[in-house]
Amino acid sequence: MAPVILVTFAGRQKRMQILTDYVRQAMARGLIDEWHVWDFTRSQDDHEWVTREFGPVRYMESGARYQLAGTLTGQRSFRTTAAIRNDFHIAIVPNDDSDYFFEMVVGGWDNQYTALRRLPQTDLLSFERTNESEIWSRTTPSILSPGVANQIVIKSGADGMQLHVNHVHVEHWNDLKFPSGASIMVRGGWGANLELADTGSRIQRFLGNPEEKPPYSQAYNYYATRLNKYSDAIFLKCDDDIVYMDVDKLEDFIEFRRSNPHYFVVSANVVNNGVCAYWQQAAGSLPEELGQFERPPGGFGGSLWESGSRATALHDLFLQSPNKQLPLAARIVEWTERQSINFIAWLGKDLIHMALPKGDDEGLLTIDLPALLNRPTAIFSDFMVSHLSFGPQENEIDADRLIAAYGALLDEKNYDQTNA
Repeated sequence: MAPVILVTFAGRQKRMQILTDYVRQAMARGLIDEWHVWDFTRSQDDHEWVTREFGPVRYMESGARYQLAGTLTGQRSFRTTAAIRNDFHIAIVPNDDSDYFFEMVVGGWDNQYTALRRLPQTDLLSFERTNESEIWSRTTPSILSPGVANQIVIKSGADGMQLHVNHVHVEHWNDLKFPSGASIMVRGGWGANLELADTGSRIQRFLGNPEEKPPYSQAYNYYATRLNKYSDAIFLKCDDDIVYMDVDKLEDFIEFRRSNPHYFVVSANVVNNGVCAYWQQAAGSLPEELGQFERPPGGFGGSLWESGSRATALHDLFLQSPNKQLPLAARIVEWTERQSINFIAWLGKDLIHMALPKGDDEGLLTIDLPALLNRPTAIFSDFMVSHLSFGPQENEIDADRLIAAYGALLDEKNYDQTNA
């Protein structure tokens, strides 16, 4: 059976914690095989939470800062398999020295040299380097291979430290000893993205370039350039502030996506989504007393998108509904205009069309590509999710109250929160 991969652009801890519980339940049921959490956080606190919560780093764009990858002791070597073309940076941070660390650059200078530096630990956050920091270097032409996941081994013991790359002994530093052990951190650099091939966790972190705005094309291009690996997969993509998910109907949503390849993307039936609200009211699921939920012009914006008070009223109606359903007039609603991509699904084979340019991923996925390919999108009525808020709604919406209410709803469902 084709693997199901959920992609989430993270992440705000306060808003993402409920989603985390729902996804872990779906993974425990075998509905989702992998969760790829892309760290596009905007605050250091949220970045630290994503780092703690979602396990080992799998992939880093070249501008991402150092990430912890393992440890080095006298009894345990550090080993990793790194897919990278050049400039693999390894930081060795001694446990008994809070001031300095050693930086190894494997395949630097266009994969021609390997160097070792001694640097102040403040430089772990910086890419700037001076020649004075270098304590060793040698010519290592083509030490990194672009065709394989490179085997990297660092050994440490009473006789010093050794580096091996793809079974080649690069150097032995007799005077570099770490009797108290050391932490190992890694990153790419100078245009070289880094993928660690030995992370076997079902939940994995992906880091984009932190200064690139909007960052989302980095994720789509990662998958599009690995079409052979992911062509058989089914992809789900959801916002980090999905605060309700009908896990009992998720399997139906996935099966519909699998069985209907003529749709380019398929959306869940979303609470607080302008297009879905229009169709929910047209079907009689939203009473007129809530106001008119018009067809958003071109599928974008509209009175709901702009109004936190209207979003709050929608959330309260849904939270008070006994069956947590806002059905549409038909099980499947075809759509050819723009819509918000709060929770969508696409087929891995369509990654051939998804090397997206930087910019409006929503418009490309719901208007431009469907028009080019002559394939409509669809909304699947039976699978409900709830999306907390859009940016323009923030000033009016009482996010804390609603998050607490959705948290209580999750507790009522009494899901077994088994870690995947």
